[in-house]
Amino acid sequence: MTSRWFARVFLVTILLVSRHAFAADVPQTMVRAHLEPSGPVVAGTEVRLVVDALTTTWFTAAPDWPLFTVPDAIVALPDEQAVNLSETIGGVRWFGVSHAYRIVPRAAKTFDIAPFELTVFPGGGADVPVKLKTPSLKLTATLPPGAEGMSSFFPLTKLTATQKIEPAQTRFKVGDTITRTITQTASGTESMLIPPVGFADIEGLRRYPKTPQTRNIVQDRAGLLAGERTDSTAYVVNRSGHYRLPPVTIEWWNTATNKRETIVLPAVSLSATPAKEKPLFEIPVDAMSKAASHMVIYIDGARVAYGVALIAGVFALVWGYPRLARVGAAVRGRIREARRALRAAGRTGAVRRIVPALYRWLDKRPEFGRPARVQNIANANASTHDTALARLAASVADDYAGKSDATLEWSEVERELKRAAKRTRQRDAKPALAPLNER
Repeated sequence: MTSRWFARVFLVTILLVSRHAFAADVPQTMVRAHLEPSGPVVAGTEVRLVVDALTTTWFTAAPDWPLFTVPDAIVALPDEQAVNLSETIGGVRWFGVSHAYRIVPRAAKTFDIAPFELTVFPGGGADVPVKLKTPSLKLTATLPPGAEGMSSFFPLTKLTATQKIEPAQTRFKVGDTITRTITQTASGTESMLIPPVGFADIEGLRRYPKTPQTRNIVQDRAGLLAGERTDSTAYVVNRSGHYRLPPVTIEWWNTATNKRETIVLPAVSLSATPAKEKPLFEIPVDAMSKAASHMVIYIDGARVAYGVALIAGVFALVWGYPRLARVGAAVRGRIREARRALRAAGRTGAVRRIVPALYRWLDKRPEFGRPARVQNIANANASTHDTALARLAASVADDYAGKSDATLEWSEVERELKRAAKRTRQRDAKPALAPLNER
């Protein structure tokens, strides 16, 4: 009994040790996230969201850093410069990488940064991707005293703005295009953070906004010097008159003086006159001055319309004739098929089989009228002389009347069918359309 108890204890101990060893072989993963700075910031200031991806083994591939959004804030993906991590947590050695997102709040409020999924690829185990979720964070942004009521809070040390009008003139004609371009240069600030410029709509001018252009001015040693944003719009003159492109006001917050600054780009006045109509055929001035002979070309509108109608008719004829020919060929094919079916039924001598084939053939013969009836054959005898076909119709009528002594000489009917087929081919051989130049 004692030996059995020791055996059980030994077996349980082995299982616990093997389970612990197996668990130690499975790589562990975790993700951390924090804000730098962690406290309240001034709206427009860049905040770093530092995300650490860690594992107890190693990563076989770089983590998948997703892009997320925060309302009323600008979020930029991490750059390619990752920081390698190696630290001991709870007596366990962890390895990983760290990236920093850039978040710029655009309003004074508390921002909720929702958790997002991060995919990592730990090695040393099953080598399958693992999805981790970052913790939720809060970011508080405030406005400094004096910045209340600004249309867009944009803090930086220096901002310049210039405008350009193309073409550089004040007199235009209806149909001309005026382009207004405004370029902002922000010192020490990336171009994506520069607020856009608003252009006004002007009655009498149709506005066509263009895609803004941005670029960062960078030097090798100094790094980022400034960001540049160019907004442009085109105005097309719709009618004559006097116009005024209103001034453009740009507000920004000077972080060096902690004061609100304003840049005002001046208004632009211009006028537009009606465009002169250009003649269809212009006579050279030198020819008129030397009294040289010239010819004025006059085009009658009615003749132009007749010519267009004639060309359209020719195109319709070329397009429609092949299709009409195909339809005619299909109709003739159905007539031949119905005739063959009637002949096959007639050779059997069974009137009951002849009746369906006869009506099918009558439907394909236009001379018997619509709707096709057996009596139509008798009515057509005066012109076609198909007497055998008339006897066929009489036999069918007798069969419907219940007369059992109805007789039918199919050989004569078949000869009349051949003559009818010949007449049909002769009729089909004639062109469907009359010759265009027939006299």
